[in-house]
This record gives sequence, C-alpha cells and structure tokens, in this order.
Amino acid sequence: MASMPSLLNTRRVDEELTWQVRDEADGRGSRQEALPKACFYWKRDGQLVRSAEFTQSELEVEIERLNADVTQFVIALKMLALSRGS
Repeated sequence: MASMPSLLNTRRVDEELTWQVRDEADGRGSRQEALPKACFYWKRDGQLVRSAEFTQSELEVEIERLNADVTQFVIALKMLALSRGS
C-alpha cells in the first residue's frame, strides 16, 4: 500500500461501517506467508463509498492515532491476532 488510508478520514454519521478479516495469499507467495488483513467498508444508502485494508501492525498504529470510538477497529484487531495465532 503506497499510503495507508485513515479509518476516520471523512466518515459521516449516515455511513454504515462493516468489516471482515481476510486471510488470502497476495500473489507473492504461499498462503502461509500472506498476512491477514482487516478490510473495512463504508456504505451510504447501500452504496460503497470507501474502503480500507490493514494488516495487524497497520491497524494497531491507526487505532493509536484515532481520537474517537474505536470499538469496531479493536474487535477487528483481535480477530487479526487470532487469525495469526498470536
């Protein structure tokens, strides 16, 4: 990722946030070498308005940087940690 997107950047109250943890190979090696990512999606009126993907370490940095309710992001971080067996 050239630049890490912000989780809050321009989030509006009328946007719905959903996320999932994906454990996929990234094309550079085997599935075991690929880092799982938390993928966040912001939708407004059922339409995707933006998305962001973070590895565990990227998400830890982003959570520390935020000055807001980070409940969903912390849950995603825990799921990332579980997916890596850490």
